[in-house]
Amino acid sequence: MKYLFVWAVLFFPFSVSADAHAESAEKLFDVLKIEESFDVTAENLRPAMLSQYGQFIDAENGDEASLAVSYSYMHKKLLTDIYHSKRIKDEIIELYKGVFTKDELDTIVAFYLTPAGQKVVYEIPRLQQKMQPVLMSEMQRAQPLVNSLMVEFKEELQRMRDSNR
Repeated sequence: MKYLFVWAVLFFPFSVSADAHAESAEKLFDVLKIEESFDVTAENLRPAMLSQYGQFIDAENGDEASLAVSYSYMHKKLLTDIYHSKRIKDEIIELYKGVFTKDELDTIVAFYLTPAGQKVVYEIPRLQQKMQPVLMSEMQRAQPLVNSLMVEFKEELQRMRDSNR
């Protein structure tokens, strides 16, 4: 009986503390509305998905265009189902726990529960959506440089392989 008491005293606080840490991480996940953010991400990706499917169709053929649209929605549903899986949520919670202490998580959650914090949660996805065209434009402007780097890399790789023969 004495050993049971010692075991309980030594290990019970740790398990309560670990559970409290996980609860704080889950509160952050919830207050940041991560799943809603995933939904916005999936919807924002849908035009790119549609564009990918569109590469393979005759745009003048209405049936093929409809099929591409249907597949872009199925693709979005697939992403949404993945994003909403318990495994993804658990992984994110573990990441939070690995970066933040329980006290830090509680402080962060407290901020996000304030009106200013709620505005951040609400506005960040909208700001990201507004930034997307700017980033895409910059990526398109950089594409020739990226292509040239890729060509240079392949040439350098071939020279390296040739010299090792």
